[in-house]
Amino acid sequence: MPRVSQEVAKQTRKRIIESAIKIVTLEGSKHLTFSNIAKKADISRSGINCHFKRKEDLMDEIRPVLAERVEQALDFSSPDNFFQSWRNAVDNDRMFRNLIANLEYVIDGKTGTASLIEKIQGDKEEVIKTTYMAIGYAVIHIGKAG
Repeated sequence: MPRVSQEVAKQTRKRIIESAIKIVTLEGSKHLTFSNIAKKADISRSGINCHFKRKEDLMDEIRPVLAERVEQALDFSSPDNFFQSWRNAVDNDRMFRNLIANLEYVIDGKTGTASLIEKIQGDKEEVIKTTYMAIGYAVIHIGKAG
């Protein structure tokens, strides 16, 4: 059997990554399975395994993209602006809600909320308080918004 060219392999890997991102952002992480990715990317499950041996390897690849999508919805210029942008995104942006509901796929477990806190400008105590308020707001409202 002929070997797949590097360009074809690169395009396949890209389709896998794009499909995984779409699944997490539009459907939620519970739907992120190699079977669902294979269907969406129009490849076999074994084709995914050629590029990603474990789901965690794929997650390491897409986590920065998902984190960037969360950050795009937020205003880090002050604690108040951050909280208002967070509330707006939770209330009005389904993709944002899915990402926040699946935070383990967005934020590296080693850094947790520390990386988020570091981005917000302002008094550190106020920033920490606001971050926890925002997380609490999301916990309460994401279930309602669906």
